[in-house]
Amino acid sequence: GIKINGVDLISWNEKNKINEFKVLIRPLKGVQLIHQLMGGTLDKI
Repeated sequence: GIKINGVDLISWNEKNKINEFKVLIRPLKGVQLIHQLMGGTLDKI
């Protein structure tokens, strides 16, 4: 398997509503695997 490290960066506005959500993943092979696995799921949203 591939070991994946990730960090979520969340920003919110003055009304405490999330206005930005970034997910940082490494290594590149992990990014490619997540993209492959989540691609179909995100298309359904």
